[in-house]
Amino acid sequence: MPDDRNDPLEKLAAAHRSLEENLNDLARAARALGDPRGRAAALEGLSGVIAYFERSISRHQEDEERSLFPRLAVLEAIAPTLERLRQEHKAHQRAIDELRAAIERDGGAAAAEVLPQLIDELRAAYHRHVTCEEQEVFPAARRFLQPSAMQGIMHEMETRRGRGGHGNPAKGISGRPYRPGGMRRGP
Repeated sequence: MPDDRNDPLEKLAAAHRSLEENLNDLARAARALGDPRGRAAALEGLSGVIAYFERSISRHQEDEERSLFPRLAVLEAIAPTLERLRQEHKAHQRAIDELRAAIERDGGAAAAEVLPQLIDELRAAYHRHVTCEEQEVFPAARRFLQPSAMQGIMHEMETRRGRGGHGNPAKGISGRPYRPGGMRRGP
């Protein structure tokens, strides 16, 4: 798709970068827990970043699982990868739940010891996950999905965000009508 603002794979890749930045913010806030004087502010910051991260990753995973992955599921070679990525989405959510519980359970010194490790584990898992999507799934989508399928994905993503695919190209909304699309027949 020539216009990156309307390219769902570019939007998903941009979301990966944003989520990685959120994980870096979490790591910084967790390190600040080690200073008892700044612990309350660090906990508040952690709670806010986790809430934002959780909302963002939830919507992002929904974009992948409800819009992108189903259109690629007919490709036998990639179907096992898609299933593994779905399972990783669930594991990411469990890790986020564990982070939130650690903050709520003990905002003290114990959290300062546990949280950095939990966050580092999530960052490593998320990095592996993103690498797979961007090196395997996205190239397969570019090769096999027709432009109308890509437009459909974009429309669905925008609809999830309450934009409905109408109007404002500056926000990545194509304004073009949704037309269901199929797979390309070759490279």
